[in-house]
Amino acid sequence: MSARLVRIRLSGEPADLQQVIDTLAEHVDVHEASAPYPNRRDPGVRRYLLVEVPPAQAGT
Repeated sequence: MSARLVRIRLSGEPADLQQVIDTLAEHVDVHEASAPYPNRRDPGVRRYLLVEVPPAQAGT
């Protein structure tokens, strides 16, 4: 099975989002991380990621 790309939307405080992005990057390839965009209705910002999910290992 080949790797797949997944789009993720994150919403929250900028520092918290960066921490989540850094943690994700330790486990999957983060191909793109957008600049922060102000949320329209909620406090904080939103960011969009494009990550590569690795192929499943045999037996998992």
